[in-house]
Amino acid sequence: MGTSALCGRSILLVESDPFAALHAEAGLRQAGAKVFGVQQLRDALLMAEYPALSAAVVAQRLGTDQTTAVCKRLAYLGVPFILYTRYDATDARRKWPSARVIPKPASATDLIMAVADLLN
Repeated sequence: MGTSALCGRSILLVESDPFAALHAEAGLRQAGAKVFGVQQLRDALLMAEYPALSAAVVAQRLGTDQTTAVCKRLAYLGVPFILYTRYDATDARRKWPSARVIPKPASATDLIMAVADLLN
């Protein structure tokens, strides 16, 4: 599967780890996506409302904050999302069975392909 599904698409990236955010954002941009990166929960909740949002990549935690509220909002709005996490995602899989879980660290290719799968 190619990454052409990302060209011109708006992707929300919710990640507080600077290295992981930079890595993910660079890969998604290289695949042609417009990336809106946020590092705080309040910003993620605001950006989830962006009407042209195609998909989201959401860290399970932002520092000490859980991103449950962001995932709930995305699900309510019908925005597909991926959980990008280094933590146990058992509870998240139960809450959002349709959300794919990508363990950190992941290659840019794996992350891009996972997002492209959401949009096909």
